[in-house]
Amino acid sequence: MEVAVRGILPIGDTTENVPYFILDTAKNAVVGQVILPKAVKRSLAVALTVKVPAAAGAFAIGAFDESGNFQAASFLRVETPAVERLDGAVGLSGR
Repeated sequence: MEVAVRGILPIGDTTENVPYFILDTAKNAVVGQVILPKAVKRSLAVALTVKVPAAAGAFAIGAFDESGNFQAASFLRVETPAVERLDGAVGLSGR
């Protein structure tokens, strides 16, 4: 199954990339991962499709702190199922 990770990255100095984990909250298991900049110079929306195991429950996305505790990212969300959107000009196709 595919889920969509969407959000707007924090604005600031880009110092490093951060691994964000997709957590199946029903099973308390990591089912996916994306790596994003910790911050960006100007507003930047993200929309990524990630494959996760089928029949998963509710999802959260975040990172693990130094103590190993999962911290949800307030600026990212996981949408299920991934919704396909047309983001460009749409017109007639050749026949």
